[in-house]
Amino acid sequence: MDLIFCQSHFNFIKMHLLSHFCDHIHQFGNIPMYSTEFGELAHKTQIKAGWRQSYTYDSSRQIVQSHSRQHGIRMRLLNLESLRHCGADLSPKVVEQLDTTSTTTAPGILRRMLKGRRDDVSNIADFGRVLGVSIQIKCRGLIRYSRHNLLPECRLLEDPEILESLPVELLTQQEIPVLVFQETEIYDIHRARCMGALNFRNHGSRNDWVWARAGTEDMYGALRGLLPAKLIALFKIRDYRCEDRVRRLAGV
Repeated sequence: MDLIFCQSHFNFIKMHLLSHFCDHIHQFGNIPMYSTEFGELAHKTQIKAGWRQSYTYDSSRQIVQSHSRQHGIRMRLLNLESLRHCGADLSPKVVEQLDTTSTTTAPGILRRMLKGRRDDVSNIADFGRVLGVSIQIKCRGLIRYSRHNLLPECRLLEDPEILESLPVELLTQQEIPVLVFQETEIYDIHRARCMGALNFRNHGSRNDWVWARAGTEDMYGALRGLLPAKLIALFKIRDYRCEDRVRRLAGV
């Protein structure tokens, strides 16, 4: 609090309110009325969405008009829906429109794409040679993954000789959709690289760190079941003995 009073550039309303929170909590309990969540959500839906739909020229007027029009349409749909639940006599066209119209936007399709195929790998034996990992270790890892993550009818065969013969494609890049901050349906594409011993843009090898799910989201702690892990392989394995099924996997 001394910093707030000593440094003038911190003397604004959000920081000033902190000095009253302790007394207000003692007098009134929790203070949800001071939450900034509603303002932030309004900024996202009213300003950001309107800006993307505008021509950026005279955008303020277009944002206001767009939000007012969308708000009016949503209110009209809600009123018609309420009338239908009350048994009002609505025309068939209105009922059809209510059944086919939604006031929310469907989320976009998420991409999880592997790219950068390497031509020097065709099976598990090549896979282990390129990564410098023994075939036995790779086979044990695949069998453990199959037991813990796949249904019995879809599991890989646990014969090492069969596993060694399965076709494998080793790749160097995965595209991961990451939700944009304060958005619900807009994603940025992050590219995780796994080059092995290969140089990346003539500046040495690159093997990125990722978050790996090691437990459930309800686990205690800040990480919520996540652990940092280093990518060692991005690959596709084709099991021609199980309806020619392709599995896209990552080794960490």
